[in-house]
Amino acid sequence: MSEEARAAVEAAIRDHGPITFAEFMELALYGPGGYYRRPRVGPDGDFVTSPHVHPVFGELLGLAVRELWSALGRPDPFRLVEVGAGDGTLARQLLAATSALPVRYVAVEVGEGARDALHAIDGVTALASPPEAADLVLAHELLDNLPFRVVRGGREVRVALAPDGTLVEEEVPLDEALRALGPPADGVVPIGALAFVDRLADVLDPGYALLIDYGGVGAPGGDVHGYRGHRVVEDVLADPGETDVTAGVDMALVAERARGTGLEPHGPWTQHDALMALGFERWTRVELARQHELLDARDGLGAVRAWSGRSRSTLLVDPGGLGRLRWLLLASPGLPVPAWAASLEG
Repeated sequence: MSEEARAAVEAAIRDHGPITFAEFMELALYGPGGYYRRPRVGPDGDFVTSPHVHPVFGELLGLAVRELWSALGRPDPFRLVEVGAGDGTLARQLLAATSALPVRYVAVEVGEGARDALHAIDGVTALASPPEAADLVLAHELLDNLPFRVVRGGREVRVALAPDGTLVEEEVPLDEALRALGPPADGVVPIGALAFVDRLADVLDPGYALLIDYGGVGAPGGDVHGYRGHRVVEDVLADPGETDVTAGVDMALVAERARGTGLEPHGPWTQHDALMALGFERWTRVELARQHELLDARDGLGAVRAWSGRSRSTLLVDPGGLGRLRWLLLASPGLPVPAWAASLEG
């Protein structure tokens, strides 16, 4: 248990009553002793993301990044900012895939431990918050962890302290801030994701942002839940600071907010479709040919490894798994649509 995170949540409730789910997340995930104050992602952590499944993810994403660099007029330096960089697996893959570009890579992580690990990667500058300007902002599985509020049956779900000291849900009438967003449907109200998009409009001058996350289109993508030890946690209030807290984001709502700031949204598309547009099938054919060559050369172990890697890579495009992630591209006004994105829109 994170005593610091638990104490911070309890202090907030005692100070001003039941707190919004957003405030709970801010304290439990990002405050002192919070979940993201130390590295938690990766095979040895609580969950893995697409770059951990197979490096072809970073290779194909690198193709998208190279097209965006060209569309921007090939700036030198090319200021690439990854917000929520985790353990640096994606940073390593992208730096390898864009080694011919003049990339100035900035990785953003709130936790000091995570930044220390990111600093150790050659070519990466690690910061606690995004810089003032960027050519490309990449947010991979970030939006679903930004603080959100929760609405159920036309009332807001807040976090309260029961007489026995446990954290419990308490439903209250919607306040003015929620009503100002319009009549919210049941589910999560991604105020953190919307604020992030608002900031992008100032950071990109001009530039692109590529947002990749779990969620739906026109509705959130699932209930509030958490992860610990590669298992789903249903009760995210039980142990603040020790459990990831997440819920799918309505990417159509994010796109609408971006349009309101002056950015031009393209998509969202599923990860399956995006990776296919970037050449996933071509890559698998090459890997299959390599597997056959290894068999012909009587390198059975090498052939098995090639088959295993190719099999594992299919998880990235599985419509029931990682393939259901959504990709949303935001562009400053007047910037061209890269070919891979145009093929998805056409």
